[in-house]
Amino acid sequence: MNGGPCFEDGVWSGFVSFDTPGLTLGQLEAVARYYYSLGYGYFCPTMVTSSPEAYRGNLPVFRAARDFDWGQGILPPHLEGPFLSPDCMGAHNPAFRQEPTLEFAEQLLDWSEGFLGFLTMAPERVGALEVIRYLGESGVSVSLGHMDPVVEEIQAGLEAGATAFTHLLNAATREKISAKDLRMVAQFTDRRAYSMIIPDAVHVSAYAVTLLAQSKGPDKVIFVSDESPLIGAPVGTTAEAWGQSFSIRRDDGGTVRSYPLSGSCTSLIEGMNIALGWGVAREVVEMGVTANAAAFLAPALRRFGISCEEAPRHSRGVEFRGGLYVAQGVE
Repeated sequence: MNGGPCFEDGVWSGFVSFDTPGLTLGQLEAVARYYYSLGYGYFCPTMVTSSPEAYRGNLPVFRAARDFDWGQGILPPHLEGPFLSPDCMGAHNPAFRQEPTLEFAEQLLDWSEGFLGFLTMAPERVGALEVIRYLGESGVSVSLGHMDPVVEEIQAGLEAGATAFTHLLNAATREKISAKDLRMVAQFTDRRAYSMIIPDAVHVSAYAVTLLAQSKGPDKVIFVSDESPLIGAPVGTTAEAWGQSFSIRRDDGGTVRSYPLSGSCTSLIEGMNIALGWGVAREVVEMGVTANAAAFLAPALRRFGISCEEAPRHSRGVEFRGGLYVAQGVE
């Protein structure tokens, strides 16, 4: 997730965005406790394409949180950018996009004290393959996304060491994909890499999610939620983030969404239930949010001795009851 809400006496009082300079341990704790209350045992904070100031100041906070009991659910973060395609930025601020260089990749590792889980980047940019190799050798996983490659450039990225695709079908090029275009075929079938997808009934269709689950196999699908900092905000809220204005509204089907984003107001727990409703097998759903995600992040988890095998003490956890996933203790 990219951030989350703050509450005072149970009332929404604002939000924390992980890419805004000045992140504090207190803010991170408030967000962490919110997700723990939903049943999350572990979560991977995401910084979208950010300023050097934000990377330098905020990345050490994630590592520092591991010194506290409440921070034991915080995994090495995800950097979604800044090495993205200029034509596939999505909601990211294009002013902070950078071309991939070893120098800036080294700087990110230094600022984070090595506490990085994975980085999403476009493989077709000049210098990308060198950065992918460097990050992989440094124990940081690389996922391909926000990209505009030809299929040969996807293959080159995988051969250089990338091991996943970030949120399939989002921030993709908008032109019609031809029958001969293998870019999406590779992302849906190449078993050298995990494929992430958002099952929130907003970002992509039910058919896309079920097709991925069937074609990639249960051990190579990762379900993600991509929660924005505005998750939990009441309908009618307006806010500034990423250099844009957003508002929280219900769509025609009654789903709470943040506009002009595609969605990002649905928790992963809700997404799991949506996937079940679409016919995705329970085994695939559960592997997609536990074992597969941990396997993808294994290089970073090993470096910091983090294990996700035991039920976390800092969270109420999730149980399967009445055919749905719910936070334990919630009636």
